Amino acid sequence: MACSAVRSPLLRNHAVRHYAAVAATQSSSAAVPELQVLPGNKITVAAVDNNNPIAKLSIIFRAGSRNETYDTQGITHHLRVFAGLSTCRSTVFGITRNIQQLGGNLTATSDRESITYTVQVTRDKLSDTLTFLEDVATQQVFKPWEISDQLPRLRYELSTVPETTRVMELLHKAAYRSGLGYSLYSPKRQLGKISTETLQHFVNTWFTGSNCAVVATGVPLSSVSQFASSLKVASGEKAPPASEYHGGELRKERTSELTTVAVAAEASGLNKEKDALAFAVLQRAIGSGPRVKWGTSVSPLQRKASGAANADQFAVSAFNASYTDSGLFGFVVCSMPDVAGSIVKAASSYLRSPN
Repeated sequence: MACSAVRSPLLRNHAVRHYAAVAATQSSSAAVPELQVLPGNKITVAAVDNNNPIAKLSIIFRAGSRNETYDTQGITHHLRVFAGLSTCRSTVFGITRNIQQLGGNLTATSDRESITYTVQVTRDKLSDTLTFLEDVATQQVFKPWEISDQLPRLRYELSTVPETTRVMELLHKAAYRSGLGYSLYSPKRQLGKISTETLQHFVNTWFTGSNCAVVATGVPLSSVSQFASSLKVASGEKAPPASEYHGGELRKERTSELTTVAVAAEASGLNKEKDALAFAVLQRAIGSGPRVKWGTSVSPLQRKASGAANADQFAVSAFNASYTDSGLFGFVVCSMPDVAGSIVKAASSYLRSPN
C-alpha cells in the first residue's frame, strides 16, 4: 500500500524558479554537412560549419596500402612517415616552425584504402596554415638524403607495433593475400629499397582529383571549395583492383608470454550498406571489449569464452572491418598459451550459433 504522505502538496516535485535559474534556451539545430564535387579538378568537397573555435581540414586521397603492388609494399607507410619533409616551396624547418608558430597540428594517417593529411588550428589562423598543408599533401619532392634520415624512425615504428596489431595484419594477409592483404606497415626488407622515383610514381598515379576529397569542420563550404579548387593534383581516374577473399591460416612465433589469436570470416563491404551496418551493430551486440579501462566485459562472447578459460586471465573482443568491396568479421583473443586453444574453440562455436 502506498504511503498517503506522497499525496501531500508539500512533497510533490513542483518546478520552481530560483534566483539562479534561467529560462531554457531553444536548442539550435545541428549543422548540416554540405557536399560538392568541383567541376574543374573533380575533387570532392565536404564541410560542416559548426562554429567550433578549432577548425580542422583534411586532404584525403584514396591511396591506401591496397593500392600497393608486391614490389611496392610498404610505400604508404613511407609516405606517412615522410609527411612534412621538404616540398617544392617549403623546407622541413619552414613547415615545422610555421605550424608551431600558428599553434596548429599537422598530421598524416593512413589505412588500407586512404591516406589523410590533416591540419588543426584556430579558425582565425586556418588560412595561414593551408599553404603548408597543400605543400605536404601535393608538392612532395622526396629528397634522397631526407629519405635516408627517416629510416631509423621507420625501424623504430616497426619494432614497437603492438602484438594485437601484428595479428590483425597477419589476418588480412591470410584473408586476401594481396590488395587488402598488404600491411599498413612496411616489410623490413623494403627499408632503404623504396626510391624517390618509386614514391613520386605512386603519388602521380594515385594522388589525382577523382581520388581526392577535402573535408573540413568549423569552416564554411565556400572557403573549403576555394582552397580545393587551387590544389594542383593530377587528372585521370584509376581504381585499385578488387580484393578477392581467399581465407587461410598464418602463424608467427614470438617470445611473448601471451598468445594472441584472431579468427574472422568474410563480411559485407561498404558497397552493401545495410549489411555493413548490420555487422557493425552485431560487433557491439556480442562484445567489443570492456567499457571501463582495466574493467571486465560482460558481453555474451566473454561469457561463452569464460567457461573454457577456467581461472586464467584472458581478453576477447569482436571486431569488424568494412572496406569498399569486402570486409572481415570475427574476434581476437589474448590469453595464456595453454588455454588459448580452448578459448578460440568456444568463441568460434558461439559465432557459428549465438544463443
